[in-house]
Amino acid sequence: MTLDYTKLNLSSSEKQTDPRKIFTTLKRDPRFKRPLDEQADVLDAWFLRRTSKDLTLKMNTGGGKTVVGLLCLQSSLNESVKPAVYVTPDKFLATQVLKEAGELGISATEDEKDPNFLTGRAILVTNVFKLINGRSVFGVGDQKIPIGAIVVDDAHACLGVASEQFSLKSVAGSPVYDGLLDLFSDDLNGQSATGFLDIQAQDPNAMLPVPFWAWQAKIGKVQQLLHAHREEPDLEWSWRLLENCIPLCNCVFGGGRLEIAPRFIPIQKLPSFERAQRRIYMTATLADDGVLVSNFGADADAIAQPIRPKGGGDIGDRMILSPQEINPEYTTDQIKEMLVRISEELNVVVIVPSQHRSNYWKSSSDQVLTKANISEGVERLKNGHVGLTVIINKYDGIDLPGEACELLVIDGLPEVSGLLERLEMNVLDGTNSQLVRQVQRIEQGMGRGVRSSDDHCVILLLGGKLTQRLHEPGAEAMFSPATRAQILLGRKVAEQIKNRDIDELESIIDLCLERDDEWVAAGRNAVVNAASQPGGNVDKNVVYLRKAFDAAIIGQYNISISNTQTAVSGTDAQRNKGYVKQQLAEYTNFLDPVKAQEIQLSALLLNHRLVRPISGINYQKLQAPSSGQATACVEFMRRFIEGNDLLIWVNGLQDELVWNEEWSHRFEAAMRELGSFLGFGSQRPEEETGRGPDNLWALGSLKYLVIECKSGATGAPKISKKDTNQLNGSMVWFEDEYDSTCSATPLLVHPRTVFESAASPHASMRIMNGAGLQALKTAIRSFATALASSSGYLDAKEVSAQLKHHRLDAAQIVALCSVKPGA
Repeated sequence: MTLDYTKLNLSSSEKQTDPRKIFTTLKRDPRFKRPLDEQADVLDAWFLRRTSKDLTLKMNTGGGKTVVGLLCLQSSLNESVKPAVYVTPDKFLATQVLKEAGELGISATEDEKDPNFLTGRAILVTNVFKLINGRSVFGVGDQKIPIGAIVVDDAHACLGVASEQFSLKSVAGSPVYDGLLDLFSDDLNGQSATGFLDIQAQDPNAMLPVPFWAWQAKIGKVQQLLHAHREEPDLEWSWRLLENCIPLCNCVFGGGRLEIAPRFIPIQKLPSFERAQRRIYMTATLADDGVLVSNFGADADAIAQPIRPKGGGDIGDRMILSPQEINPEYTTDQIKEMLVRISEELNVVVIVPSQHRSNYWKSSSDQVLTKANISEGVERLKNGHVGLTVIINKYDGIDLPGEACELLVIDGLPEVSGLLERLEMNVLDGTNSQLVRQVQRIEQGMGRGVRSSDDHCVILLLGGKLTQRLHEPGAEAMFSPATRAQILLGRKVAEQIKNRDIDELESIIDLCLERDDEWVAAGRNAVVNAASQPGGNVDKNVVYLRKAFDAAIIGQYNISISNTQTAVSGTDAQRNKGYVKQQLAEYTNFLDPVKAQEIQLSALLLNHRLVRPISGINYQKLQAPSSGQATACVEFMRRFIEGNDLLIWVNGLQDELVWNEEWSHRFEAAMRELGSFLGFGSQRPEEETGRGPDNLWALGSLKYLVIECKSGATGAPKISKKDTNQLNGSMVWFEDEYDSTCSATPLLVHPRTVFESAASPHASMRIMNGAGLQALKTAIRSFATALASSSGYLDAKEVSAQLKHHRLDAAQIVALCSVKPGA
C-alpha cells in the first residue's frame, strides 16, 4: 500500500522547534551520535533567546559551530521564520557546510533561486561575497530576496570581506586616481610637502589622507567623477553600496593607490540583511564585539551578552610558548634551526605578516603559500608530510587538522594591507584599540593548527615586537577564555625553563608532540577550569559613534554631533580621544567650518598623527631633559618590572630598526622611542607638524641630531639627490626654528654612503649605514643586557656608567653609529 505522506506532514505550529530535539529527528550520518556537551550548552541558551534580532555564538575552533548554526536555522524555519541563509567567508567553506548539512540530514542548497529555499523548506548556504556586493542578488537599496534568519559563520572573516566591499579603490594611471589626485593636490601638499612628493613618486611607504574639509568642499566634483566611471572595474562592485554616503567617506592616497570608504558600513543599503528577523553571528575569536555594532549595525545590548558553552573543554591541546620571553637571548636564527630539524619529521607551519618577512624563511621552506596557491598547499599538508610551510598573511579561513600541522609559528605582529586600515592603525599605534585587533588576528592564526577537541599542536609566538606587545598589561585578557588558559599554562612552563639553553625548549615542545600523559592531563585540566567570561566586549562609545553615522546619512548632523560629543566625553585614552574628536570635527564641518577647525586643532594636540588644521600647528621646540641623560633614561625604564621585561622591550624595538621598504613609518617611530629610551629629548617634527625632519634628538648642551630616515632605500645603488635635499631642507628648518646658540648635526639613515653626481650633501652630514645601524643595535642590546642582569636599570650612576661604556652617551653616539659621506 502507498501512503499519502502529505496527510502526515506536520503543520508549522506542530513542528519541533527545540534544536536539540530536531537533531534526534534527523536522518543523519552515524558519526553524529548526539550533540556534544558544548553544542548542547549553546543550543539551549540560543533557544531561550532566539527571538532576539542579534545574537553572538562564541565557540572554540573545532567545537562544532557548523552543526549548531544549521540547527538554529532549521529551528527558525520550523517556527516559520524564513527564508534561512547560512553565510561563510568563502566558497570553500560554503562547500564544507553544504556537505555537513547533507550528512546531518538537513535540506540545504547553494542556489538562491531554489523554490525550496524561497519557501522555507531548505537552507541557502552561500558565501559573503554573494550577499554583500554592489550587485547583490538579495538587493541593493531594494529588497529582492527577504531573509528570516541568517547565520554569519566566522563573523570576523566576513567582517573583513564586508569592509572590502564597502570601499572604492583605484590605482595610479586610472581616471579616478589621477582625477582625484589632481583635485586634491594642494590640500595634500598642505598636509605635508615631503609627503606629497612621496605620493607623486608612488613611494610604497607614503600615505596621506585628504583633509575632511577639502573632501566636503569639493564633494560635488568628487561625485561627478565617480559617477562618470561607476561602470568601470574600479567601481562596478562597490559604487551602488556607497553612492549615497560619499560625503561621509574618507579618502587616502599611498603607494600609487587610493581608497575611499566610510568609517562605518552603511548596512542599510542591504535591506534583506538589515531587516532579517534573526541574525546569528558565530565566531571563535571575536575579541572586540563592538565591530558587529559598527559594521553590521547589530544591537549592542544583545551582542554584549554572547552565548558560550560552559567551560572551555571543546578546544584541542595547544602548548603556547613565546621563546623570546623564556630567554630573550634566543636568536631567531637559533629558533629557525630548531624548527627546520623538527620539520624533517613533522609538518611545521610558519605564518608571516608580509612578503618581506617570508624571504627570511624561504631558503629553509618546502613551500611558500600566498592567496594564489594556498588551497593546493593546504591539501598537500593534509595529504602527508611536507616539511616547513610558510603562509603569507593568512590568519583565518584555513584548516590544518592533525598531522597537517603539529607545530605552528606566528612570526611577527600581523600587518594590514588596506590604506585606510593602515592609516587607522597608525593613528591608534600603541593604544589598546590597536592591541585588541592584533590579539584577535593572532588568536585567529593560532586556531589554524587545532581543529577539534582531539587535536593537538605546539604554537610558538615569535618575534621581538610580537613578544613585547603580548607582554603589555591587558593583552592577556583580550584572548578568549580557553586560549588565555593555555597561554597561562605556557607561561608556567616557561618559568621552569627560564633563561635555559634552547635544547631545553625543544625537549619541552616534545612533551606536546609526543603526547606525554602528564602534559595532556595538565593541558586539559587548564582548559576545563578556564575562568568563565560571560559578558562581551562592546565599547559604549562605539554605539554612540554608530548612531552618529546613521544620523549623518540622512543629514541629521546635529544628532551626529551630539552623539559624537558623548563619545568624546566617554573616551579616556589620549590618542583615542583625539581620534574621536576628529570625527566630531568632521560632522561639525557640515554646519560650522570655523568651529570644526578649532575642534581639529584640539584633536591634533591629543594625537599628532591626525590631519592638521588649515592654519597648521605651532611647532614646540625640543629640549634635552633637564635632569640629564642618565636620569631621564632611568625614568623611561621605570615601566619595566624586572630585567627580563627590559630585554623583551629592547627586542621589540630592534625588530623595528631594520632595512625594509615597507616599514619606514615604523622605523621612524622606533627612532623616536630609542631617543627617549637613551635619555635624549626626542621628536618626530615632520609627522607632528608637517614640516621638519623625520626625527630630532636633543642631546644636551644645546646640541641636536637632525635625522632623516631612509630605511626603505634598500634597492638604491647610491644616495639620491632627493634624499640629500630633504636632509638639507631639514637643516634649513632647524636654523629657522632654533637660534644660533643651538647646533645640529645632520644624520642620514641610509644603507649607502656614496651620492649621485647631482647630489649636494651638507658639509657636516653623517651617514648611519648598514654597519652603523648594526653597531647601534649591538650597543643597545649590550647596554640593556648589562643593566638587566645586574638590576641596575633604576640606578642613575650605573646607567650613566653603562651609557659611556657602550658609547651611547651624547659625546660618543654619533661616532658610534655613523660615518662621513664616502667612508
